[in-house]
Amino acid sequence: KRYPLPAVPPVGALKALMEERGLRHRDIWPALGNKGVTSEILNGKRSISKAQAKRLAAFLRVPVELFI
Repeated sequence: KRYPLPAVPPVGALKALMEERGLRHRDIWPALGNKGVTSEILNGKRSISKAQAKRLAAFLRVPVELFI
């Protein structure tokens, strides 16, 4: 709450959180909708929507601002 978050692209933040927590593609796809969308997001072919950002933030228990 007291420290500003560094400016990181949303996908970069997601990848960093996944690595830090030992999560794989299959662990987060339920929060993003399906396997295909998750692959596209992680490969940089699709951006994270606001609805997906909210679900990811709740799933990973982080501020939604990381993904917007």
